[in-house]
Amino acid sequence: MSRDERWLDEDAGPIVPAYLLTRGRTVPASEAIDLIAVIITSGGLTPPVGLGPEHLIILQKCTRPTRLVDVAAELNLPIGVVRVLVGDLHQQKLVQVESPPPAPDATVLLEVIDGLKAL
Repeated sequence: MSRDERWLDEDAGPIVPAYLLTRGRTVPASEAIDLIAVIITSGGLTPPVGLGPEHLIILQKCTRPTRLVDVAAELNLPIGVVRVLVGDLHQQKLVQVESPPPAPDATVLLEVIDGLKAL
């Protein structure tokens, strides 16, 4: 196998390792982003010059509130990579990242179950 053949799949095209999309970074630039955080595009209609194609796809997919895990699934990329890419966009104020609401207390859930059983 030649050097060029190992980076090309005839059906899929060029193969780029996911870590190259983040330039080897594993931590988001702005803040810790939860798996179920909601991402929404906040920039204008024209994205700034210099963004990678994956950044542009994220901006396009998040014009409506979208969970981080859904973005990763749609892009078919590891969640860690998408966290870093979304962190880049958040740092540039191109997306808003809304944290998920806190989980309800277990006692509240048990009271709801008891109330439903009483019906």
